[in-house]
Amino acid sequence: MSSPTNATGDATPRDLYTAFLKGFCLVTAAAWLLLALPLYWIGKTAIVWGVLLGCFLPALCFVVGFYSMCRNFHRPLNKLMVAFFGGMLARMLFIGLAFFLILLLTQLHVVSLLTSLIGFYFLYLVLELYFINGRFKDIKEPS
Repeated sequence: MSSPTNATGDATPRDLYTAFLKGFCLVTAAAWLLLALPLYWIGKTAIVWGVLLGCFLPALCFVVGFYSMCRNFHRPLNKLMVAFFGGMLARMLFIGLAFFLILLLTQLHVVSLLTSLIGFYFLYLVLELYFINGRFKDIKEPS
Protein backbone atom coordinates (compact mmCIF):
# COMPACT_ATOMS: atom_id res chain seq x y z
CA MET A 1 0.00 0.00 0.00
CA SER A 2 1.45 3.33 -0.95
CA SER A 3 1.05 6.50 1.00
CA PRO A 4 -0.24 9.65 -0.72
CA THR A 5 2.90 11.39 0.46
CA ASN A 6 5.39 9.13 -1.30
CA ALA A 7 6.33 12.07 -3.43
CA THR A 8 9.75 12.84 -4.73
CA GLY A 9 11.99 15.37 -3.06
CA ASP A 10 10.36 18.02 -5.26
CA ALA A 11 7.15 17.95 -3.21
CA THR A 12 6.62 21.15 -1.29
CA PRO A 13 5.12 21.52 2.19
CA ARG A 14 2.12 23.15 0.51
CA ASP A 15 1.53 20.01 -1.58
CA LEU A 16 1.71 17.83 1.52
CA TYR A 17 -0.63 20.12 3.46
CA THR A 18 -3.10 20.24 0.57
CA ALA A 19 -3.10 16.44 0.37
CA PHE A 20 -3.62 16.26 4.13
CA LEU A 21 -6.55 18.68 3.98
CA LYS A 22 -8.20 16.59 1.25
CA GLY A 23 -7.81 13.44 3.33
CA PHE A 24 -8.91 15.31 6.44
CA CYS A 25 -12.13 16.52 4.77
CA LEU A 26 -12.82 13.06 3.37
CA VAL A 27 -12.35 11.32 6.73
CA THR A 28 -14.40 13.94 8.57
CA ALA A 29 -17.23 13.70 6.04
CA ALA A 30 -17.23 9.90 6.30
CA ALA A 31 -17.33 10.04 10.10
CA TRP A 32 -20.21 12.51 10.06
CA LEU A 33 -22.12 10.36 7.56
CA LEU A 34 -21.80 7.46 9.98
CA LEU A 35 -22.88 9.66 12.91
CA ALA A 36 -25.76 11.46 11.19
CA LEU A 37 -28.45 8.82 11.50
CA PRO A 38 -27.81 7.88 15.16
CA LEU A 39 -27.67 11.56 16.12
CA TYR A 40 -30.90 12.22 14.24
CA TRP A 41 -32.64 9.37 16.06
CA ILE A 42 -31.43 10.55 19.47
CA GLY A 43 -32.37 14.13 18.73
CA LYS A 44 -31.19 15.66 22.01
CA THR A 45 -29.54 19.03 21.55
CA ALA A 46 -26.99 18.58 24.34
CA ILE A 47 -25.76 15.33 22.78
CA VAL A 48 -25.49 16.80 19.29
CA TRP A 49 -23.56 19.83 20.59
CA GLY A 50 -21.29 17.53 22.59
CA VAL A 51 -20.44 15.55 19.47
CA LEU A 52 -19.93 18.75 17.46
CA LEU A 53 -17.52 20.17 20.02
CA GLY A 54 -15.84 16.78 20.34
CA CYS A 55 -15.15 16.92 16.60
CA PHE A 56 -14.23 20.61 16.42
CA LEU A 57 -11.48 20.63 19.08
CA PRO A 58 -9.34 17.82 17.59
CA ALA A 59 -10.02 19.10 14.07
CA LEU A 60 -8.71 22.55 14.96
CA CYS A 61 -5.67 21.10 16.70
CA PHE A 62 -4.73 18.71 13.92
CA VAL A 63 -5.14 21.21 11.09
CA VAL A 64 -2.90 23.72 12.88
CA GLY A 65 -0.50 21.02 14.08
CA PHE A 66 -0.06 19.44 10.67
CA TYR A 67 0.57 22.86 9.15
CA SER A 68 3.39 23.42 11.61
CA MET A 69 4.76 19.96 10.79
CA CYS A 70 4.77 20.79 7.09
CA ARG A 71 6.67 23.98 7.83
CA ASN A 72 9.36 21.98 9.68
CA PHE A 73 10.04 19.25 7.13
CA HIS A 74 13.10 21.06 5.79
CA ARG A 75 14.81 20.97 9.21
CA PRO A 76 17.11 18.21 10.49
CA LEU A 77 15.43 15.08 11.78
CA ASN A 78 16.06 15.73 15.48
CA LYS A 79 14.43 19.18 15.29
CA LEU A 80 11.58 17.73 13.27
CA MET A 81 10.96 15.10 15.94
CA VAL A 82 11.01 17.74 18.67
CA ALA A 83 8.43 19.74 16.70
CA PHE A 84 6.35 16.60 16.15
CA PHE A 85 6.24 15.39 19.74
CA GLY A 86 6.14 18.90 21.21
CA GLY A 87 3.21 19.74 18.98
CA MET A 88 1.45 16.54 20.01
CA LEU A 89 1.94 17.42 23.69
CA ALA A 90 0.71 20.99 23.15
CA ARG A 91 -2.39 19.70 21.34
CA MET A 92 -3.19 17.21 24.09
CA LEU A 93 -2.81 19.91 26.75
CA PHE A 94 -5.03 22.31 24.79
CA ILE A 95 -7.72 19.69 24.30
CA GLY A 96 -7.57 18.66 27.97
CA LEU A 97 -7.85 22.25 29.17
CA ALA A 98 -10.67 23.00 26.75
CA PHE A 99 -12.49 19.83 27.83
CA PHE A 100 -12.43 20.82 31.49
CA LEU A 101 -13.50 24.39 30.69
CA ILE A 102 -16.40 23.07 28.62
CA LEU A 103 -17.41 20.80 31.50
CA LEU A 104 -17.33 23.66 33.98
CA LEU A 105 -19.02 26.30 31.83
CA THR A 106 -21.67 24.35 29.90
CA GLN A 107 -24.36 21.76 30.46
CA LEU A 108 -23.39 19.48 27.57
CA HIS A 109 -23.79 15.71 27.66
CA VAL A 110 -20.43 14.58 29.07
CA VAL A 111 -20.39 11.06 27.62
CA SER A 112 -21.07 12.25 24.05
CA LEU A 113 -18.47 15.00 24.37
CA LEU A 114 -15.81 12.70 25.77
CA THR A 115 -16.54 9.84 23.36
CA SER A 116 -16.47 12.04 20.28
CA LEU A 117 -13.40 13.90 21.55
CA ILE A 118 -11.44 10.67 21.99
CA GLY A 119 -12.79 9.13 18.80
CA PHE A 120 -12.03 12.09 16.56
CA TYR A 121 -8.65 12.65 18.24
CA PHE A 122 -7.53 9.11 17.41
CA LEU A 123 -9.08 9.27 13.95
CA TYR A 124 -7.13 12.44 13.11
CA LEU A 125 -3.99 11.08 14.79
CA VAL A 126 -4.06 8.01 12.54
CA LEU A 127 -4.59 10.24 9.50
CA GLU A 128 -1.70 12.50 10.48
CA LEU A 129 0.64 9.58 11.11
CA TYR A 130 -0.37 8.07 7.77
CA PHE A 131 0.66 11.24 5.95
CA ILE A 132 3.83 11.82 7.98
CA ASN A 133 4.98 8.21 7.66
CA GLY A 134 5.06 8.51 3.87
CA ARG A 135 7.04 11.72 4.13
CA PHE A 136 9.70 10.29 6.47
CA LYS A 137 10.88 7.97 3.72
CA ASP A 138 12.34 11.00 1.92
CA ILE A 139 14.10 12.45 4.99
CA LYS A 140 17.72 11.45 5.51
CA GLU A 141 19.85 12.10 8.54
CA PRO A 142 22.98 14.10 7.62
CA SER A 143 26.16 12.07 7.97
